[in-house]
Amino acid sequence: MENLTIAEREGANYKLYELTGGLNAYTLGDFAEKLYAAVLEKNVVLDLSKLIEIDSSGLGLIMAAFNDSVDAEHVMFLLSISSEVDRALLDSGFRSSFRLINSVTEAV
Repeated sequence: MENLTIAEREGANYKLYELTGGLNAYTLGDFAEKLYAAVLEKNVVLDLSKLIEIDSSGLGLIMAAFNDSVDAEHVMFLLSISSEVDRALLDSGFRSSFRLINSVTEAV
């Protein structure tokens, strides 16, 4: 089981979270609260390039936050998703629902 490290930065119109390690039932606790609050305030960018593990709980968190962002009329972007995240999104059938970007400059 991998630990989760979260780096947080503010942009002009978004909040960026860089996730490193594993996003699973054991690691998502504190991050879930931050993410749910952030999507209600502004656009959110999740840098998932260094996420090496994600389980159904982690994917569920991302999907629920995405739905909350839509309800709040904000956008949640997934930046540079890792192969592990890509596989989880493809397996879930929801990959096309997300705004996938390769640079934070695309988060407009």
